[in-house]
Amino acid sequence: MNKSIEKELESLFTEWHSRMKAKDSTSHFTKDGIVYNSVPIEKNEDAWLSSRNRILFLLKDQNQVGSEKWDEDIREWLIDTEKDKDSHYKTKEANRNIESPFLRNLAFLLWGLSKADHDNPWWYDEVTMHIDEVKEFFNTQPFAIVECKKQPGGGKLEDEELKQHLLNYGDLLQREIEILSPTMIVCTSQYIYDFVIKMYPHDELVSIGKEHNSVRFHTPTGTLIFCSYHPSAFIKTSSDIYDGVMYHYRAFLDYQSKMK
Repeated sequence: MNKSIEKELESLFTEWHSRMKAKDSTSHFTKDGIVYNSVPIEKNEDAWLSSRNRILFLLKDQNQVGSEKWDEDIREWLIDTEKDKDSHYKTKEANRNIESPFLRNLAFLLWGLSKADHDNPWWYDEVTMHIDEVKEFFNTQPFAIVECKKQPGGGKLEDEELKQHLLNYGDLLQREIEILSPTMIVCTSQYIYDFVIKMYPHDELVSIGKEHNSVRFHTPTGTLIFCSYHPSAFIKTSSDIYDGVMYHYRAFLDYQSKMK
């Protein structure tokens, strides 16, 4: 029997954490992967693997404001745990209600990328009118969040630090992505996007659209790679963040229909 995704990730994280401690003298490590929800872990993994749209949000690092850092498991953002009694952890109810703009932007993209088709392109204003359904979907459907930099940081990660982390640990990040085997990767930085498209042979990638950051389609695996604004980008509105990805996804849907 194949090991579960969670077990494979735990093995990878052990190796990653060990290398980080040796290289960066840090003891803190952020775990991530398929986000836990009200569905049991095994069934959640099965739902992920059987889903046509396995959506991975590839973020920068976990923002932990203040001088004191701690270990966090992104997968626990939507479920209550014993650790939630610790003052470091925000209430999970707020997360489940997508009260923060950051989580609301992720939830809207999850909905749009899962639901949009030629019959309904799901424009931003339409999504806002289905907020209760979006919340329910966010809390019951499998999706993945991965931090490229496992060492927690502050409110802003400088580009040079992100690039250095991708250089030092890019092989491990690629392995994590391969373990999760997403069919859609939403890269929330230009540097993350550049890293991901280099994971695939150039001649196997189709660029859909004329823009520099147009969506890339890896034909052998059917994987879509998007370059997105970060979901917490304060200089962009929620509609900018949503439309920036969905514009390219709708272009892919048009491409797909023409190829039939």
